Amino acid sequence: MNNEIQRDAGEHMFPRSIPDPASKQPAQQVRAETAPTLKLFVRGLSQDERQLLEGLVRVSQRRSPRLMLLDEHDAQGADVVLIDNNNAEASAWARRHSWLEDRAVIWIDAVRVASGHTLIRRPVQWSILPMLLARALEQSPGTAAAFATSRAAPLDLPNSINERPRPILVVDDSLAVRAHLRSLLEAGGFVVSESDSANAALALLAQQSFDCVLMDVMMPGIDGYEGCRQIKAMLRGARALPVVMLTSKSSPFDRIRGKMAGCDAYLTKPVDPKQLGEVLVQQLHAMQ
Repeated sequence: MNNEIQRDAGEHMFPRSIPDPASKQPAQQVRAETAPTLKLFVRGLSQDERQLLEGLVRVSQRRSPRLMLLDEHDAQGADVVLIDNNNAEASAWARRHSWLEDRAVIWIDAVRVASGHTLIRRPVQWSILPMLLARALEQSPGTAAAFATSRAAPLDLPNSINERPRPILVVDDSLAVRAHLRSLLEAGGFVVSESDSANAALALLAQQSFDCVLMDVMMPGIDGYEGCRQIKAMLRGARALPVVMLTSKSSPFDRIRGKMAGCDAYLTKPVDPKQLGEVLVQQLHAMQ
């Protein structure tokens, strides 16, 4: 995926939270306890941009993921740092803090960015902020190191799983994630196809047969939950196939949403090869 991410995905990037049907607590209290939180530290921005951002943070408290703005003394605890390169004070602050090199950082209007950092241009499309944050986390140096570590570990699969070619569809708008999963799956003997959106995946599933779908949750256009619902509606009975949801952040509430969408399993990125192998064995055995 290109570091310069500017696509208008609309307000659905803050999907409305679904109450836990097993809980009798007020919905607001359930959300506060279960919704994943992304901690954001911001340096720079105009007054108008700051007001827009603060409005999004308020809206996010009723949705998923929840956003939290940190003060400067908590900056190192941020999941993502957003820096306005046009602001001289913000640029000088960034140069003084070498710990940013290994973090998920989004730069606004920078000429170039360090490897693993994300570049966006003005006007910032604040409606897709959650997707920007998720992608910055995925391509950050820390996540890349986790990918490299997990890539070295092969899938542990019984020989019976791949007695015949096993086609698997990987759906993720991040090229890095797709390449990582392809390397794991092909080393395990699977035949891998890729789609960069749920819409493209649905079109491919109408033409080809697969044994399993690995689908990202947060994507532009149709998100992973809606994509899963449509796949399950389209492929039923003898044509039914397992859908495994993939996400950068995991919480019990996300798993509830995935189950309500019809997914068969839920994995957190970067995917652990051992866990991926166990899930594939379970799902493919269930199809036999």
